[in-house]
Amino acid sequence: MATLVSRRLACLFAGIAMTAAVFAVSTSAQASESKHADPEAFLRTLATDVLVLLTDDNITQADRARDFRKLLRRDFDLPAVSKFVLGRYWRRANAAEKQEFEELFEDYIVAIYGHRLGNYGSTGMKVTGNRSDGKDGSIVHTKIAPANGPVILLDWRLKNRDGGWRVIDIMVEGVSLAMAQRSEFASVIRNNGGKVAGLLKKLRIKTQTLALNQDNQSQNDLRQNSSVVSTQ
Repeated sequence: MATLVSRRLACLFAGIAMTAAVFAVSTSAQASESKHADPEAFLRTLATDVLVLLTDDNITQADRARDFRKLLRRDFDLPAVSKFVLGRYWRRANAAEKQEFEELFEDYIVAIYGHRLGNYGSTGMKVTGNRSDGKDGSIVHTKIAPANGPVILLDWRLKNRDGGWRVIDIMVEGVSLAMAQRSEFASVIRNNGGKVAGLLKKLRIKTQTLALNQDNQSQNDLRQNSSVVSTQ
């Protein structure tokens, strides 16, 4: 299950990255879009900002992760997603556990997927329409056509929060990423005596390990770049 979730989340962020090339708009046009923009316009703005992360060769890994975190907080309803993926265990968690879970879940997403943004190309995505999804909701249909690979269908589930759209789920080929993550976390909790504390411990270790690995990678990249400069 963990491998399946990872693969589908990777597809998600590949989709975000690929959206950028198709929906890149000028700064003036971007500024004219209000918080009440239609859901497809919302995705265009999101994609344009991701394009900056993808194409800025001067941005460091730390800055990329920082900007990715800002993007998540702005355009994804992280509190709602956090509550959903914890499922019935949200009610069992105390206030301190809920707060820590929200923080760790954000760190988890940034640590695993933030650095992957630069690994994807920027071609082949197309918005194919949208439909209403209950009160204040919309699902935007998109299609990715990689240069080498099968077409991927992504449906973005959005919710209008205080006049602005927020992403609450993405369906990859009809499979909900939020549901897949919820199942994975529930399995971890069950294997730890039904205690949310068991999941929190694993998330702490996971995010710390990933952060350490990324710091080491950034230092290696810096040494390599310094070496190149010194020989010229």
